[in-house]
Amino acid sequence: MTKVTVIERGAQKPTLIILLFIAVLALPILFSSAFGAESQHVTLPILANKTVAPRIVYIKNSRFPSLSQNELRAVVAHAARLVKNHFDITITQPQAIKVLNIDTVFADLVTKTPKDFDQLIGDFKNDDVDWPTITEMLIKQIHQQETSLDDQMAFVRPYLMPQLTPHDLASFAQAITDTFKARLKLWATATLQDGYPMIGSVPGRADLPLNEYGFWALMAKEGFPAEIILTNQLVASVEYIPIPVHTSIRGGITGGSTEYNPASTLGSSVWVSLAPFLLKNAELDKLRDNLPLNKAEALQAAGTMLAHELGHQLLHLNHPWKNPACLMRPAEVLKFSSWRKNLKAQKCPLSSEPAMTPGSIKIPIW
Repeated sequence: MTKVTVIERGAQKPTLIILLFIAVLALPILFSSAFGAESQHVTLPILANKTVAPRIVYIKNSRFPSLSQNELRAVVAHAARLVKNHFDITITQPQAIKVLNIDTVFADLVTKTPKDFDQLIGDFKNDDVDWPTITEMLIKQIHQQETSLDDQMAFVRPYLMPQLTPHDLASFAQAITDTFKARLKLWATATLQDGYPMIGSVPGRADLPLNEYGFWALMAKEGFPAEIILTNQLVASVEYIPIPVHTSIRGGITGGSTEYNPASTLGSSVWVSLAPFLLKNAELDKLRDNLPLNKAEALQAAGTMLAHELGHQLLHLNHPWKNPACLMRPAEVLKFSSWRKNLKAQKCPLSSEPAMTPGSIKIPIW
């Protein structure tokens, strides 16, 4: 699996950008090594006539803002237009997108949890997270970078909680941890229309790990029968593995991922969470260009995220850090509007640089 929901700051030096993104590629490798997987990778798909007909499933949580069939198809259609424009690949939609109940999916999934899998997951819902360990991991990541500490601080500081003013490595890592912890708590305490938290127990419903990134990765590994998975569930969590700085400063939110899937005709599946685009939340707005998205903008932003993931899945493209015109250059934090405005296919053709060369990213089999 290759976790590819990442952020980027176009004005920063490439080495600083690498600081924020290299851990993303390491995350699935750590999952695979944790369970003794061999060093194998998904084969680059061969696309007959440059056309793909993916199976698409929508996993729905009735508590979260949702989309109709027409709106779901609009998301996929926008992604298809971008994939055609940027990669010259045609995506054909099924007549209907299959809808599954998230509780049913996860009730089955938790029965397949590997031994010791839960030990990789921090139980923040019960305030049982070893945050000092998270800080130690961040210190190691930051310390190993070539970019100066001052430059790293300059990049991250705008996204830290306002009261934090780091001045050295230790305080910087602690500030990131404190921001991670505070925002993750916000996602766990902010309520939906039913009056219950976005993340947490709800009377009358089974307590399932719906928000945990690790279980969405596990879903694909177990052979979920789809190439594209859409969900309105918010995915935000903390794991005891090197968590990317960008994920930390936005409170553990993952917006999408490309994962090894033995049941996929492409060798992998992509999933995209619609929650960061659809939820009405002041704290999320701070990470979204300080603007709430209207429905049309949300559908297009979600489609753009899906198209980005499809670039990983269909062509195994990497992240061209220095070129904001590239669809494969991830959004900064949750700034979807500014991200989309910069995209220009003619300024980022395939094979124009190593990251845009098919096969440049390796999706581990674990």
